[in-house]
Amino acid sequence: MHKREMRRAPRVMVVEDDRAVIRMLRLALRAGGFDVEEVTDGRAALQALDEQPIDAVILDLGLPDGLAGAVLQRMRDSRPPHERALAWVVMSALDRGEATQQYGPMGNRFVAKPFDPWDVVRLLNQQRAQGDRE
Repeated sequence: MHKREMRRAPRVMVVEDDRAVIRMLRLALRAGGFDVEEVTDGRAALQALDEQPIDAVILDLGLPDGLAGAVLQRMRDSRPPHERALAWVVMSALDRGEATQQYGPMGNRFVAKPFDPWDVVRLLNQQRAQGDRE
């Protein structure tokens, strides 16, 4: 079996409470070669990050349980030794300035709603490619 055939698809967790946004992202991510895990609140996201192999996260800052900040901090802190860094993108109805003021700088990992789901796929792929070089 070739090395490429043995690799599993990268697993991305979508943390979003809006079913329409989840559906849109699911379609683009699957077409982009990702396996998709979906959770609708911060508590479930934190649990999944502790228990499952997750390669990337897409996080909505407007989660109803108010735990988006805790999930964002976990993502920022995740850099297991000898493993690839977690790729992540944050999306929000807030503009970049408001989001930065509330949650700190996010660089090119921030996407304002509404957004093109293919932009999110591109950002994740760029981060994953950079992780291969780190």
